[in-house]
Amino acid sequence: MRTTISQLRVLEAVARTGSFSGAARELGITQPSVSTQLRAVEGQCKLKLIARDGHKIRVTRFGDTVLPKVRALLTIMNEIEDLLEDERSLKTGALRLGYSTDQFAMPVISRYMGAYPGIKLETRCMASLDVVSHLKKGEFDAAFITAKEPPDGLTVERLRTDRIVLMVPADHPFAARGQIGWGELARCAIVCRETTSGTRIIFETAAKDSAVPLQPLIALGSWQSMRAGVLAGMGVGVALAGELDESDRIKPVEIDDPGLWASHYLACLPEMREATAVDRFFDVASGFRDDVMTDRKT
Repeated sequence: MRTTISQLRVLEAVARTGSFSGAARELGITQPSVSTQLRAVEGQCKLKLIARDGHKIRVTRFGDTVLPKVRALLTIMNEIEDLLEDERSLKTGALRLGYSTDQFAMPVISRYMGAYPGIKLETRCMASLDVVSHLKKGEFDAAFITAKEPPDGLTVERLRTDRIVLMVPADHPFAARGQIGWGELARCAIVCRETTSGTRIIFETAAKDSAVPLQPLIALGSWQSMRAGVLAGMGVGVALAGELDESDRIKPVEIDDPGLWASHYLACLPEMREATAVDRFFDVASGFRDDVMTDRKT
């Protein structure tokens, strides 16, 4: 058997304190345990490291040779243990996050940063299918995803569910309407996210099921650019109700279709769920969970 770190700690403590009882008190173990571990070290090297002269002890010549290396090793080991403890307590570390909807992700990220300021966060915004692809490759530690149902192979927590609505300028004729049908929408230019957007996928599936042909969709690469396009008069936008601010110049309009809803999930690979930084992120995110679907029609 090879010498253990615990045995080396005993050797160093006995040599430094000059007594077995002193080493035992310092290490929080019994005096017989100190004697047993020291004998084990000496038995493995077949040499005496500590000499006993009655009630006094002294370090042998070979012990004097070994001890500087032992102390250097223990110093490095203490540094490693401190780093591991800092990682476990989230005093230091890193977390890579992907998200598809900044209105939902940013409050969670902000609270996490406040709770664990030592964690370095790296975040990227992209459409949901792209987020899932990066997550499954291990390029994100956790991610926010918009979908009707969570993707297979991931550990997920549903945070909220929202209606998929149109967003129109406040002065648009639809803004005064509570709801419109697919037939009216078929005459409109429609602005939406890229083809890998979870919201767009659900919207296009519902449109296909309605059997009403829509005009070719205008795809823009971010929610902000889609909002700008709507305000510029490019068309009506497709968004989640929770993305819209009531004080905004953009107004939500419902589509008469009970299947137009999406959930927002926090997800990670199953093997990452117990990682401390990821586990604490899930804890923070759970404080933003909405168990009641807003205006969901069944």
